[in-house]
Amino acid sequence: MNYKNNSFYLILEVLYGHLIDIMRFLWQKKNQVLTIGFLVGVFLSFFFLAGAYVVWSGEETRVHKSLEKYRSEVSNFYDSFQPKSVKILDRSGKVMGEFYRRNFRPIRTDNLRKHNVIVWAVLSSEDREFFSHSGINYTAILRAVVTNLVQFRLSQGGSTISQQLAKLTLNLGKRNLFNKLTELYCTFYIESQYSKEEILAMYLNQIFLGEGNTGVEEAARYYFRKPASELSPEEAALLVGIIPAPSVYNPVRNLGIALSRQKRVLYDMARNPELHPSQKDIPVKFSDSIEVNLKRFRTIYKVKESKDEDGNPKYSSEIGKYGADKDFRVNLAPDFNAEIRRFILEKFSNEDLEERGLLVYTTLDLEKQRFAEEALRIGVDSVRADLSKQELEYQTKGKADLAEVTRGILPQLSGSMISLDPETGDVEALVGGYKISNVFRFNRAEEAKRQPGSTIKALVYALAFEKRIVNPSSKIKDEKLDISGYSPKNWYKGYKGEITVRQALAQSVNTVSVKLLHEVGISYFIQKLSAILSIPEEEAEQRFQRNLSLALGSGELSPMELSTIYATLMNGGRRVTPRKIIKITDMDGNEFYNTIPNEAAEQILDPVACAMAINTLQSVLTEEGTMTLKRKEGEPFLYAGKTGTVQSPKLKSSKWKGMKGVRDVWFAGLTPRNVTVVWVGHDEGAPFPGSGSGVSGGIWYRYIQNVKTKLGMGNQLIPSFVGDFVKVDVCADDGTLIENNPEYICKVPLYAQYYYIGDLPPKRIGFNKSEPQPNSISQPNNLEEDDSEISTYNADGSKTQPAAVDSVELEPPLIDNRRVRYNEENP
Repeated sequence: MNYKNNSFYLILEVLYGHLIDIMRFLWQKKNQVLTIGFLVGVFLSFFFLAGAYVVWSGEETRVHKSLEKYRSEVSNFYDSFQPKSVKILDRSGKVMGEFYRRNFRPIRTDNLRKHNVIVWAVLSSEDREFFSHSGINYTAILRAVVTNLVQFRLSQGGSTISQQLAKLTLNLGKRNLFNKLTELYCTFYIESQYSKEEILAMYLNQIFLGEGNTGVEEAARYYFRKPASELSPEEAALLVGIIPAPSVYNPVRNLGIALSRQKRVLYDMARNPELHPSQKDIPVKFSDSIEVNLKRFRTIYKVKESKDEDGNPKYSSEIGKYGADKDFRVNLAPDFNAEIRRFILEKFSNEDLEERGLLVYTTLDLEKQRFAEEALRIGVDSVRADLSKQELEYQTKGKADLAEVTRGILPQLSGSMISLDPETGDVEALVGGYKISNVFRFNRAEEAKRQPGSTIKALVYALAFEKRIVNPSSKIKDEKLDISGYSPKNWYKGYKGEITVRQALAQSVNTVSVKLLHEVGISYFIQKLSAILSIPEEEAEQRFQRNLSLALGSGELSPMELSTIYATLMNGGRRVTPRKIIKITDMDGNEFYNTIPNEAAEQILDPVACAMAINTLQSVLTEEGTMTLKRKEGEPFLYAGKTGTVQSPKLKSSKWKGMKGVRDVWFAGLTPRNVTVVWVGHDEGAPFPGSGSGVSGGIWYRYIQNVKTKLGMGNQLIPSFVGDFVKVDVCADDGTLIENNPEYICKVPLYAQYYYIGDLPPKRIGFNKSEPQPNSISQPNNLEEDDSEISTYNADGSKTQPAAVDSVELEPPLIDNRRVRYNEENP
């Protein structure tokens, strides 16, 4: 190859020549260059140091006040600390929660020796020369730089405990050179004003250790249910391992990483016995016993290791399992109260929380909360009982592998429920999990996002009504579809032919929902969904894939989000913002925070279309629908709702061994001034027997019957509104106007139904004197053998024999299994 003719070689040759010229020039002018460089260096140093000092001067008063308060906490004479409590009140003023910022005495200088194990761990891991340096450990900084360069990563830091306390006290936020230098000024101030014992005690009380825990005392009680003075070396090492990155290294979120760091800290402790405040208390042959002690630690806290489907290690334990017990003195609504506590701790400073008592007035109705907890517990227990029978059947038939899988599913089955007022957005009941107790658990009502199945169809129909594509009486064909290769299946075999739109929603016909979404437009659907949920359209586009399976519930929603969609329909299409807190005051009535219910609600959907959708959803709960509610003669029918059942795909290779069942069952129920959403399922998507009507629908019906009989219920399902509508009486049999004619026979009459002006239902043509034959829609006889059921509920709440299903099979979503992280077990 001729390099002389190669363009790349020629370019390198030219650049090399320029570089030689520049180096020659700099060498010739070396004295001037060094002088200019020195002056620029001095100027930049002065600029940054002076700038940081200006920042420090502005913060010094605040820092002094905070440090003096910390000093009073760690003082030997600090015996009168009586923090004020935060009381959480339900909407009637009953105390349903009470917690303290901290309900224990902090570590003090006079009891540091009682905390010798945690002190040993902290000094060994964070600052070995703490008692010999003057705030900055230059040797540690140099050692960290060398280590990081050798390992080509930031594996070690060089900040001292004094520097970390300065950072915690200043809390300047964004990391930059000015802030780092400001922290240096603060470090020198701390070292000049306080003794080493005071600095260490203040640090131990102020360091953040994940999951909302500030200080080792609070963290010890959260993770291990014991005071910090009683921590074993293994427990202390786990806590200290959290310090560098609390959100990543804490054992609740990433147990595998936390255990790895625990071992590292233990070996640091073994190498530095002189850092123990009382060296004679160090166990004999501590270094040689580390592995044995770690095994005992794992046994005590039931640390279990398994592998996920990809072969990656997965851990569970009881570390932090009962952490929330310490937070509340009174806790009658655990999931709701946990959200209130999180908000309070974020909004108010530690000083405010300890020096003034707060009263938090909330929207929760404690009576409804108890009804919701009871209904959910009974409903989930019934599914667990069915799973127990299923396990026994597998054992009887010699299918040991399926029996073992079922046994693993049973204790992890859970549910959630949320009930709110659609007019104000007030959350009146919230249950985030099956286990009703004062322990920390995953709040599925707000944090779990699952495929809602057929419950999403209500929005599809409302948009189709709004665009005047159809009305509830329109005839539409249930037929085989092929839209760009997508061919949805119904939950029954075959197709029903021409039916009314009302009947299609009542019986949850999948082909019709897909047809309507296709005509509405996926982009329009996602646009409205983002407006209803108050999320940016970009986020909605990412969360909800642009395909027609959205009509069947393939997108993922939390129960709170689904309740917001239904509340928007109930609120005449106006935006609904869920609200939990009404106001916050101190004991003297001084108000610090307040909210306005559904302030300036934006009109997102047309109110007439919403009313038509609610009317149509009423049919779901009639003889025409997937969940029949029997009513007394002459009683107004003030119920509407939608069932949703997501079928588990029949995959023999799955971790569930090809078991049949459903993975998500939903019900969204509407009554006057109330929207309630119920979800039951397994966090990892395990199959179980049931359906939206038979399980979640039953939970809703038990709840709403209790509310109706014990608290009362309004008499108007659809609130009054102004719009382009008329109300007419319609026969659900065929969607025609009810006529005042003795020859007009109607099996299911519907009164005062909403329609757009100029788009009324037709009159019956060619009717005969005999009663119309029951439409094939009422009792399908072509069900698949493994389908779940339609359920019928009598007026007294009892359930009759199931007859059919409302189920859709969707591609399973990727589930972030946060539940396993908390290792919740059957109580």
